[in-house]
Amino acid sequence: MINIIITELQKLKRYSVRWIGIVAVAFSALLAAFQQTGGNGTLTYESYTNSVIWNNFSLAFPFMIVLIGGYIINREYVDHTLKNMLTVPIPFRKLLTGKVIVVGIVTVLYGLFSFLCTFVLGMLFCHENMLPALVVKSLFQLVGLGLCCYLAVLPIIIFFSRKQNGYLAGTGLAFVYGFCGIFIAGRALTDYYPITAGLGIIKFTGDGSHNFNLSAEIGILLLMTALSVAMLLCTKGYKDGVATSKNKGKKQAA
Repeated sequence: MINIIITELQKLKRYSVRWIGIVAVAFSALLAAFQQTGGNGTLTYESYTNSVIWNNFSLAFPFMIVLIGGYIINREYVDHTLKNMLTVPIPFRKLLTGKVIVVGIVTVLYGLFSFLCTFVLGMLFCHENMLPALVVKSLFQLVGLGLCCYLAVLPIIIFFSRKQNGYLAGTGLAFVYGFCGIFIAGRALTDYYPITAGLGIIKFTGDGSHNFNLSAEIGILLLMTALSVAMLLCTKGYKDGVATSKNKGKKQAA
């Protein structure tokens, strides 16, 4: 499994799709800066971080995670390496598990990059309240939110990985999934909608009017994790799929 993860990380360096994630994260931070500077009053680092968090969960992270995750899985179909797996003793289920772990690692890296963008732009635009404690808090919030979004969309990645180019439909669904969080956040369903369930976990303050049910949010994300594990366990092994196609070929020949 470790070899699969290392190999996938090395292959990811050659994929241009990673730049989509970089642009999406940078755009989220820039958009938050324009949103905050366009209002009245003094811009504080905490309010700016909250705006970045809002853009990340509603716009950038859900579709980006599914796009990158689906893309690296889809390469097995496009490059026809999946057909050659018979010569290598690696079940498709194990390969898929390794790839979704890589997506989680990449999500953490994008969370760190989001923090870096937030910190740099915060230095430029925030002239008050940029205390070390708030900076450290924003680091954990942005990385933590990325992981929560990853768990929320993981079933989508796994489900749409069953067919070639299926991730494109999954990416569209993930964008709508995240965008709907805008209308749910701050309301009664915030704790029960997977995309917004991470807000209470990372202690998102927002405008100060949010009251979160931490137990419910943790339960929802654990449920999404359990669903993802169940989907992985139910994934047909590559050998099973090949055996089926071979049997069909024999029947047609007969």
